[in-house]
Amino acid sequence: MKLVIRTKCKEGTTPLYTKLKVEGKGRWICLLIYVDIKEWEDASQTERKLSNYINKKGINKKVALIEEAITDMRRHHRLTKENLDKSIEDIVLADKREALKRAEQLGKEAEDRKKRNVKDFVVEHIRKIESGEVRTAKKEKYAKESIKNWKQFRRVFLDFYKIRPFEWDDINEALADRYISYLESVGYMKYTLDKHISLFKTIVGVAERQGLHNNHLAGSYLKSPQIREEDKAKEIYLTKDELSALYDMPLSGFEEQVRDVFLIGSFTALRYSDYSRIKKENIGFTHNGTKVIRIKQEKTAGTVVIPILDERLEALLKKYDYNVPEVLDQCLNRTIKEICKRLSVTVPSLGKKERTVLTLKERRAEVEARKKGVELYEYDEQGFPIRPRWVLVASHTARRSCITNMYLSKKFSVQQMMSVSGHKTETMFYKYVKLSLDEYADSVASAAVDGLF
Repeated sequence: MKLVIRTKCKEGTTPLYTKLKVEGKGRWICLLIYVDIKEWEDASQTERKLSNYINKKGINKKVALIEEAITDMRRHHRLTKENLDKSIEDIVLADKREALKRAEQLGKEAEDRKKRNVKDFVVEHIRKIESGEVRTAKKEKYAKESIKNWKQFRRVFLDFYKIRPFEWDDINEALADRYISYLESVGYMKYTLDKHISLFKTIVGVAERQGLHNNHLAGSYLKSPQIREEDKAKEIYLTKDELSALYDMPLSGFEEQVRDVFLIGSFTALRYSDYSRIKKENIGFTHNGTKVIRIKQEKTAGTVVIPILDERLEALLKKYDYNVPEVLDQCLNRTIKEICKRLSVTVPSLGKKERTVLTLKERRAEVEARKKGVELYEYDEQGFPIRPRWVLVASHTARRSCITNMYLSKKFSVQQMMSVSGHKTETMFYKYVKLSLDEYADSVASAAVDGLF
């Protein structure tokens, strides 16, 4: 088979051709074998040089296969342009297709290895949560608060993984205990510790459903220690009288805005992420004419409809033309404490000291202060830190205050209150009812008009 190039170009690459009689006509057949034009021209000067070049480039092997295919097609009277082109393509591109297939296989194997690697899977799964590629059970994007929790989990998990690398099949009771011990050594409160273990357990379940491991018992080892009330930071609510005093407190400028935004939360039971972004378009009416705030919750993506029943809420919203002023969460937390501190002079209940626990940041600050002989916090006789109630007021206190005061009013059913708060279960709802044991005792006494039985 004579091989030639058919181009006027002096450099670059070009395919080889051969001339054959196909279907009664002489045709130039492209062999799909490409050569360098200059190299081909140089090699073509003698038959020996050309033969050496063809052998060196491996062209002879493909040409031999093509010639064999042509002979076979002629023998079986199947030599057509269409069959010839297909046969040449199959022969010439076989190596490229095989190489591509190998590359794809290697890529798949590398991806599988990456998935089976615990660290890589955790990083990639959380990246997909952030991007929206991985969604909730309801096929919705994860809320900002959830993404924030996942990112915090990733940071802590990777720190632990550096100390104790492991694979899915290595997850056992000993490893789970070591993980819990690590979280405790960092200084996390049990509530935070519970959150990290829960997310770890979720990751293990996702990996198992994707077929990355068969360690069916892994999730059962990841159990949180029991959380008692004294393990949690004190969560207070402001009473009706305290809220009234706060509402009547003469303030101006930024402090007035902070107080007003906090009170709007205290009269709506919304989270800060929701009550801080109420706008005029969120105000409307029901079919029966009840004026309401209709807003999609940022954390759960569920919609709540809150009736505007308190005149003070209406007055606060109207003051800002129903567009709640923008106040950053950190600024609100800092400023509302200062406001309540001043208010405690005339409202002594805000100065009452409550037993609480210190955050990780506070405990670290305390350690550094003690090195200098300074005590940052006051402790009770049992060694628990105690703080005035005004110190414990924060943006989320507003939501707890509304829910607890609604509960104490005995005007509403639990389902009615949950429709306002947006809670899906009574268990979660009751976590927001922040009554002390004394207050529960008082409620039992007030209900027992004719005695205990």
